Amino acid sequence: MLSFFKKKPRVLVLDDDVSMQKLVTKILKGKGLDVELVGHGRLAVELLQKNKYDAIVLDLMMPHEGGLTVLKHLDQHDPAAISRVIVMSASSGSVLGAWKDRIFAVVQKPFDTDSFAASVVECASRAVPEPPGETGAPT
Repeated sequence: MLSFFKKKPRVLVLDDDVSMQKLVTKILKGKGLDVELVGHGRLAVELLQKNKYDAIVLDLMMPHEGGLTVLKHLDQHDPAAISRVIVMSASSGSVLGAWKDRIFAVVQKPFDTDSFAASVVECASRAVPEPPGETGAPT
């Protein structure tokens, strides 16, 4: 099967800072990911109830509902999805509590763009199954 028929990994990004939204979107789209961006935790929860994402990137601390709102929702409604979460935060990881060992990664802001991209791509690629009939082996 040709590569353009492969499903692009879907990533949900929650961040309220417009400049960070632009940066993260540019980085992840440049890596071939399908990015859906929201600026409020409640919107992220609504999307998570309707859609499946291969990776979920959360700004942890926001003035209103942010990443913690989303983590609480996932904990109650889709605990397995917590393993696909990458938290971006300028604050200490201690805020994460019990989630710290369950999420995929914590990225400290400001972050190295290459390391950030590699973490998201690795997380998303683990969640994307190969299309039927593709094993990766040459035929």
